[in-house]
Amino acid sequence: MQAVRTEKRISLETVSEETRIRLETLQQIEEEDHRNLPDEVFVKGFLRAYANAIGASGDEVIRRYQLRLAVYRKVALSEAALLRSGKRFWTRLVLSLGTLALLIVISILAFSLIREHPQPPPTPEIEASDKAAEAPGMNADPVEASPPETNSGNGLPPKPAAKLLLRVNTLEETWLKIIIDDLVPMEYSLFPGDRIELEAGSGYNLLIGNAAGVELFLNDQPVAVPGKSGEVVNIELP
Repeated sequence: MQAVRTEKRISLETVSEETRIRLETLQQIEEEDHRNLPDEVFVKGFLRAYANAIGASGDEVIRRYQLRLAVYRKVALSEAALLRSGKRFWTRLVLSLGTLALLIVISILAFSLIREHPQPPPTPEIEASDKAAEAPGMNADPVEASPPETNSGNGLPPKPAAKLLLRVNTLEETWLKIIIDDLVPMEYSLFPGDRIELEAGSGYNLLIGNAAGVELFLNDQPVAVPGKSGEVVNIELP
């Protein structure tokens, strides 16, 4: 509606005076600020009055509003699921770090006890043959020294972990929200023919606005995207 109002050179203040709708509410409607808008039944009345003021179809405006509201609600539910998943991850991470710290403390205490109470050195046993070898006039067979133990390893540092390369080819118009290695999410608006190449160390978490809109390749291997055209899906890779 904002495009129609601007094309007809009608100010938002004029619409507010004619419809008796607060200017702030009209701005929220144009910005699609669903979080701060009132209940849906009130918004529909505002939209119809706004459409009449600028000479637009009220039914068409309400239809478009309902479509965008449905997408907004799907995204909100998906983001809530991602938030719950992130909380579970951090809980597991904290427990793992706590266990590791406890093992380190136990190892340090055990090492300290061993240093405070060292074991006495073993008493060498003198065999009868050794005494005979020490007697004058007797020849003792030479004892061959055992060869030193060698390290079976090749001494080379371990190879770094392979990177995860993700390629996204866009087939239909869609939006994409992606988290790489549990960092800050990134959002994209994609159109047919767009292509994205990303790199990660541990993995990806993808929220796709149109399941049939993209094809994915992880390290040049195709990744199946479940869902139908227009369906919002969440995928974790690998």
